[in-house]
Formats: sequence, C-alpha cells, structure tokens
Amino acid sequence: MNEKVLIWMGCTYRNKLTTLREEITQLLTRLEVDFSLLEEEECCGYPLELIGYTDEAAKLAKRNIERLGEDNLIVTPCPACYRAFKELYPKLIKSKPLLKVKHITQFYSDLIDKKILNPSDLRSLRIKVMYHDPCELGRHSNIYEEPRRVLNIIPGLEVYDPRFTHNLSACCGGGGLVSAYFPTLSTMAAARKLLEEDRVPTDLKAIVTECPQCISNLRQAWIEDEKIDIKLYNFAKLLNMSLGN
Repeated sequence: MNEKVLIWMGCTYRNKLTTLREEITQLLTRLEVDFSLLEEEECCGYPLELIGYTDEAAKLAKRNIERLGEDNLIVTPCPACYRAFKELYPKLIKSKPLLKVKHITQFYSDLIDKKILNPSDLRSLRIKVMYHDPCELGRHSNIYEEPRRVLNIIPGLEVYDPRFTHNLSACCGGGGLVSAYFPTLSTMAAARKLLEEDRVPTDLKAIVTECPQCISNLRQAWIEDEKIDIKLYNFAKLLNMSLGN
C-alpha cells in the first residue's frame, strides 16, 4: 500500500477499550499494513460541538488538521470521529473537506479488494454473532454494506439478522452524550430495550460492532450489570480469531 495510513483511535478506544484497541494494531501488523499512530491524540471535538462550545470545537479542529496532515489517509474505528472529520470540520472551519478519512470497516473492505485481507487465509469460526448498526455509522453516515461484507468473508461465521437493522437499528443509549448526563437511562433502559427488541437468540455468542461507545455502553449494561453471557467484539477481534489468534 502506497498511502500513508494514520490510525486515529478516538477517546473511548484510547482510554477505555485498551484491549480491543490492541486487537486493531495487532491485526494491521499481521496484515503488514504500513500505518502510524499519533503519540498523543486529542479529542476530535465532536462532544464540544454537541454541548454548544462551537468556538472551542473549531480551535480543536484546526489543531487536529495540522497534526494529522492533509496527505495522510485517516482511518478511525470511531464513527463519531469519522463524522467529525468528514462532516463537522468543514462546517466549523467553513472550508471544503480537509482530511481524507475512512471508517475502519471501509478500510477493511478496501483491504479485501487489494487481497491484503484474503478469505483464503482465514480459518472457520463456527459461532453465531449479531452485527449491531451504530447510529453514527449507519443512520448518520450511511455505512451499512462494508461492515457486512467484512463479516461475510469469515468462514463458518453465522451472522444473526436482528429484528431491527440498518436505519431501524435501536440505539445503544451511549451516543449524543446521553451516557454522560443520563447514565441510568443510557445503560439500563436503552441498552436493555435494544436487547429485548432485537429478540437475541439464546445461542448467540457475541455482539459485533465497530463503535467503541456501543461496545462500552452495552458491556456495562449487559455484562457487568445484567450478567448476560454474550461477548462484545470489534471487527479486529473476530478477524484475529479467524487468523488464528
């Protein structure tokens, strides 16, 4: 690959989901992707915009653009960061799109096209998983097919189709700063409602999603509070498992 790829992890992966963050770097290293990481990431600024601190968000956007560089391909596993770079930054700075950015599921899909992520290298995973469409990735960014394409190359993987998918997917309750201001509503009401409305089967092994806020919120609500025996994976975890991790 000739592009300079810079991985932007985002606050939740960086500060909370450190094990799954390492799954991402391990996978890209195994696939021999030439990538780099910033030594010190700042926030993308999206939360500042949500609470009305637009001027502060704009200042942060300008700093980030200078550090990220317009020549790099920015790849992020966080849908909120992806949306901030792609949609919010041009509005804050009143300019054309300033960064080349892809969500990591789009990047994985590109790796399939380039034969870097090759189905023939993957071993069978005979487990049933459910893909959860995150709000920021699905409804707000219209990225639905690339994640499913990546899951479909894993041999033996049974992808359960929940009752509500695509633009009808239920919110995990963790977005829009709900988890910060209304934690009980976020983790106990919204997350439980998602579980009940999607009618999750009893033999489901894991929920797979590529939104760190969804993973963090559902983990707290289902595993820590409800003691539900369902794993929460990002795509890198599944692909590493299929590569023999």
